[in-house]
Amino acid sequence: MRKNSKPPEERRRELITVASRLFQEKGYEAVSVRDILDAVHGAPGMFYYYFKSKQDIYLATIEQYLSERIERRCRVLEDANVSFDEKQAAFHQLLQEDIAGYMQRFQQGRERSITDDSYKLWDFMQLLNRLILPYAGFIRQGLCEGRIDPSRGITHENAEAYATFFLYGAWGMIYNQTFTEGDTRLLLHRQITVLYVHPRDKTMTTRKTGGLHKG
Repeated sequence: MRKNSKPPEERRRELITVASRLFQEKGYEAVSVRDILDAVHGAPGMFYYYFKSKQDIYLATIEQYLSERIERRCRVLEDANVSFDEKQAAFHQLLQEDIAGYMQRFQQGRERSITDDSYKLWDFMQLLNRLILPYAGFIRQGLCEGRIDPSRGITHENAEAYATFFLYGAWGMIYNQTFTEGDTRLLLHRQITVLYVHPRDKTMTTRKTGGLHKG
């Protein structure tokens, strides 16, 4: 029996990379397993050794895209040694580059199918759930350091609820393809930054156990 010339993990990554490109170019419904195999000069048995179906590899392409980008940002948000400003920049990049890039990569305009949307919707739910706790931790750090304005009603206790509310709201804007419009993009940016206090403008002091109060 002839052995596969590539190690299994390398072959699997190759299939995912090729499938990702085809899904981006044509959309989910227009790509067949045969198209993927033709691009890598493979046989059907080889595809089904790694994936159960076209849906299976489609989800794998999404997972790979997100894991390479989102997990990197989450690690920054979760790192206690990273400054608030660095985390703020990472979070902006998460929204403006990674998630928006995801939509541009996997969404094919108004002709997209219900099948396409159902997979993206499921995946975005997983993405948002992954982001809530890191973003809530970022908010609490901002409260402790006097970098988030407590007059907005955000506290250590409701930080997770606020993170959930904000992320799902931001997702709605992005998912409906309004993120790339100039006015909406600016609005989203303002909604993020309106919470922050610039270091030179701080008039509050930090109380470790109770958050911030007026100095």
